[in-house]
Amino acid sequence: MSSLLLTRFLVIVLLGTGLAIIQADAEITSALLRQVLLFSLILLLGALLEKKFHYKGDRYLLPAVEIILAIGLVFLVRIDPELALRQFWWANIGLIIYYGVLFGLRDYRRLGQLPYLWGLAAVVLLIVTLLFGATRGGATSWLGFAGFNVEPEEFVKIALLLFLASYLGENQEILRVGTIQVGRFSLPDWHTLGPFLVMAAFSLGLLAAQKSLGTALVFYSLFALLLFVVTERPLYLGLALPIFILTFVLGYLLFGHVRLRVEVWLNPWLDPAGGGYQIVQSLFAIGGGKILGTGLGNGIGAYLIPAAGTDFIFSVIAEELGFTGAMALLCFFLIIIMRAFVISNNAPDRFGQIIAAGIGILLGTETMIILAGVTKLLPLTGIPLPWVSYGGSSLVVHFFLLGLLANISQAADKGVLKNRGREYAA
Repeated sequence: MSSLLLTRFLVIVLLGTGLAIIQADAEITSALLRQVLLFSLILLLGALLEKKFHYKGDRYLLPAVEIILAIGLVFLVRIDPELALRQFWWANIGLIIYYGVLFGLRDYRRLGQLPYLWGLAAVVLLIVTLLFGATRGGATSWLGFAGFNVEPEEFVKIALLLFLASYLGENQEILRVGTIQVGRFSLPDWHTLGPFLVMAAFSLGLLAAQKSLGTALVFYSLFALLLFVVTERPLYLGLALPIFILTFVLGYLLFGHVRLRVEVWLNPWLDPAGGGYQIVQSLFAIGGGKILGTGLGNGIGAYLIPAAGTDFIFSVIAEELGFTGAMALLCFFLIIIMRAFVISNNAPDRFGQIIAAGIGILLGTETMIILAGVTKLLPLTGIPLPWVSYGGSSLVVHFFLLGLLANISQAADKGVLKNRGREYAA
């Protein structure tokens, strides 16, 4: 009990210390303070819930995420207090969703009973977004709903992950061994591989039509890497690479904003005050942070970098906390990703194993793509850094996935899935 409360108190102290340091420059209103107090209260109540319901799952997941979240909230207050106020609101909702999934979902295997329904839901969400969505930054990714802006692509992550976990779990052996000989290679027949290919083609094609190429890259990586993890066949990775290169070339030829991003990526210094302004300012901020940073509240990237609270928040963190602080943040992400694969290895059934591995792949891919974009290793994609960048849809979805991961870890530790019937057995 003491360790549970201690970790929450440390997170609250981290948050409070950060806000105290920046309070001279940031306008911390009474409404924002109320959200901070509510956030702190939910953290403490969460520890009591874990004690009451005898949570025996992974002890590292939630504290690592809460530290990442606290850092993100402090920097959002630093960048834009109004944006931070909305982020606190979504963070509180996200924590409630986390505990709802952790303690309210009695048997996560039920989520895998209707794989094609999840696949259909993913396609429908993308079609609705394509037809009725709003365009921002060249991509049609947003829907207005009851006064809120929702990013359906984030919810598609859940649907696709559940579809893939169920489908790959059912067809794992055939996908691994194959049934048709093609030269030296044994491949699955169309009846087995067809649903996977059709779902991948539909999802990626619709994202391409929306010009949401950053999310398309995340989904493509999820399809390819999860298939490899489940089957352990390098052949699938070998086939995925040329398809990726061909798709990238087609995207470059067909979409003007993709060509612009590639040109800016190759040489942002050709137009440092125009198209290359964002990445140039990001590189200046990261370089200016050096080893220990300029100090919290002392950087200029928060004012100069466009979209500092969303796409480029890592650059602001790297400037003010330096290489040391940026690497510490990445270490917490690494802890979460590693724990996801540990949970996958210990999961009591195949569906849970694939879900946990998929969450680890998803988080790792998102983090790598975002960091590569702001450091000019890859063209900019415009996707949020989980639990750090501003985004209500992203926060809600990633807390749902975290709750599902914790639920699987608890099932593995307590053996709660044993003897509940054979209909869900791996």
